[in-house]
Amino acid sequence: MQPLIELRNVSKSFPGVKALQGVHFTLFPGEIVSLCGANGAGKSTMSNIIAGVYAHDSGEIIIDNEVVRFTSPKVAESLGIGIVHQEPTLVPRMSIVENIFLGKEITKNSLLDFAAMKKQAGETLASLGFTLDADKKISALELVEREAVEIAKAVMLKPRILILDEVTAPLNKVEVDLLFKLILDLKKQGIGIIFISHKLKECIEISDRIVVFRDGQNAAELTVTPELMEKHIIIPMLGKNIDQDIEKVVEGNVGIGKREVLLQVKDFTKAGNFTDINFTLHKGEIIGLAGLKGAGITEILMALQGAIPYDRGEVVIRGDKTRFKTPRDGISAGIGMVTNDRQKDGLALILDVKSNMAIGSLKKLLTKLFFIDKVKLNNSAMEFVNKLKVKTPTLTQIVQNLSGGNQQKIVIAKWLMRNLGILLIDEPTRGVDVQTKSDIYKLLLQQKDEGKGILIFSLENRELLNICDRILIVVRGRIVDEIKRTSPKFNEPDILEIIHNTAV
Repeated sequence: MQPLIELRNVSKSFPGVKALQGVHFTLFPGEIVSLCGANGAGKSTMSNIIAGVYAHDSGEIIIDNEVVRFTSPKVAESLGIGIVHQEPTLVPRMSIVENIFLGKEITKNSLLDFAAMKKQAGETLASLGFTLDADKKISALELVEREAVEIAKAVMLKPRILILDEVTAPLNKVEVDLLFKLILDLKKQGIGIIFISHKLKECIEISDRIVVFRDGQNAAELTVTPELMEKHIIIPMLGKNIDQDIEKVVEGNVGIGKREVLLQVKDFTKAGNFTDINFTLHKGEIIGLAGLKGAGITEILMALQGAIPYDRGEVVIRGDKTRFKTPRDGISAGIGMVTNDRQKDGLALILDVKSNMAIGSLKKLLTKLFFIDKVKLNNSAMEFVNKLKVKTPTLTQIVQNLSGGNQQKIVIAKWLMRNLGILLIDEPTRGVDVQTKSDIYKLLLQQKDEGKGILIFSLENRELLNICDRILIVVRGRIVDEIKRTSPKFNEPDILEIIHNTAV
């Protein structure tokens, strides 16, 4: 069988970084191949080369037995290549239909045929399991809805090759299952699919083959069989089994004893989002929030920091009743929040690493003459680059040029540099690899040991079980159960059973 695409000895460098070094890759019709690797291993770089976003420096790309060179995404599209990027590429002020047909508008009698475009957009979104008003602005959509529009935009091209770069990161299990059904339908049509995800279970579930990258080079190629396990991917990816490392870190870091109460929440309510939320967060404690996407957990965190208003209830910080009207109020009271959308809410993408880290700590970095102390800034930024193992050639590297995992580390570093007493963390490891997850776990446990109170939401229950002292289960905006680490129910099957039984 002739491959749809073949890469031979392809290399690509950016200033200070060798992103790909002599990579080989082949994709056949009706095949799903997963790309796995640590953040910065070259997965997204390769997908962007195939999609025409980047030009490769050396090597050959072969399609239909001809050597090709992509000079733009338009050229890639003309050869039947579609891509859904790791981070949203939609225009926020434009509608769904305008985004889907941007540059591919349907006309009738030299006028835009909005009726035809709306019909096609609606049908494509429906095939993905989403019913959305095609006239709705992108800025008004939830993260998962924006992801659906991205996928619809790629599917509308009727591609021969479809690249899915971290598309499942913001999705819950039901939505992932729906997406996998669509992927398998596309596979049956003979479309070749390149699937990129840090969720190794997903890669094993959906793929025919798995290609592992390490430091911009081929590290392994694995055929998916019933015997294939996550460790078989992790070892060539990192050179070790990270699960054992995590277990060592967590051991001895749990339990809170009798400690000072940092945050007390009473009857916290916002109509349509969450109702009668009650809990207490202690000094040196990590509380996990478990639940499905859309359960109201993100809204609880945002309201606690002052990003959205709430209707009633009490928020007590170190014994003082407070009511925040803005995030600035929350920060002033000692609450920082790591959001689940780093590019929209967490980073200034056009600024460099040290500037992004310093955004939340400018007052601490001022001299007596109200200038930024550059030495102090550089030292502080380098401290957290080292602590979090951020892969960046320099502190002046523009953040948008870093991998998603390294961007996430910078978002977290921003709040750690501020040294606030309470951290609200919404999906801290979305779209990051297992090594980065381990680094983040270690850092959060260090913060716990230093007396911080941490409230963390993750769609990965195993993540919460790794580091939390207690887990609050939230269903439809209400806390339905609390499970302590000492409880026999402190395990993934019991948590899932509670979530799904009470969600019905």
